[in-house]
Amino acid sequence: MLNGKTFTCKAYAKINLFLNVFNKTKDNLHNLKSLVCFIDLYDEIVISKSNKFSLKVKGPFKNFIKKRENIIEKTFIIFSKFTGLKTNYKILLNKKIPVSAGLGGGSADAAAVLQGLNHLNKKKVKKKDLFKLAMKIGSDVPACLYNKNVFFSGYGQILSKAPKIPPVSVLLINPYKELSTKIVFDIYKKKKLIKKSNFVYKNFFSWILEQNNDLQKYAEKFIPEIKKMIKFLSSSKNCFFSRMTGSGPTVFGLFRKEIDAKKTNLLLKKNHPKWWSGVYSIKT
Repeated sequence: MLNGKTFTCKAYAKINLFLNVFNKTKDNLHNLKSLVCFIDLYDEIVISKSNKFSLKVKGPFKNFIKKRENIIEKTFIIFSKFTGLKTNYKILLNKKIPVSAGLGGGSADAAAVLQGLNHLNKKKVKKKDLFKLAMKIGSDVPACLYNKNVFFSGYGQILSKAPKIPPVSVLLINPYKELSTKIVFDIYKKKKLIKKSNFVYKNFFSWILEQNNDLQKYAEKFIPEIKKMIKFLSSSKNCFFSRMTGSGPTVFGLFRKEIDAKKTNLLLKKNHPKWWSGVYSIKT
């Protein structure tokens, strides 16, 4: 939302309903295939003009943010260099998405900041150029800029509209631990890229059960709680499907009814009070 010289927005978390990882490109990036869905868990961002650039972080996950690694500052620098932007901005981030969790929180923040800076900038960047800037920031950022359920392939730059996802409730569980995407990819054993696409399905529920996350067993080497969280969901009543999202360590369970997801979450909080969790819906 644009209000005078201030831009406010929501940066939505994503889950990978499946994630296939293949051999690397010439640019040393992995070829990927994934169905990305956005859920109603989001960070809140406020951008306003200022004498100098500043970033202030609040919220339940503020202590996980390290300024020297922050993707928002990187986004500002990339946008400024491309546009010749001389105006500075102060950015307030309310960090509600777990960090380094496979939920794309940083990428969502970057995409939201790109849009915000573009709205506030008098000389607008064309949509295709905005996506090119997003790709420079990170492989998940273009999908987050698209901000709709989407299939992506290549190293994140090839996007295609996803078929309609049936109404489901999503229970997210995180062991309250960070996991670096890089260290998971570094130990991943590549598999050959196949040309056949698995982006078509007739029945969502049977199709999704046939898919997988290629990184899950590698992430489990660093965060053994992933197995425990998956086991909890798999043994829960009315959870028809569970999997890790992204490079982890967050896992998710899908439920046909919200009441079942909420009951399972209450049981989870009782048995594993140190884990972070929440029930959300997939955006339509």
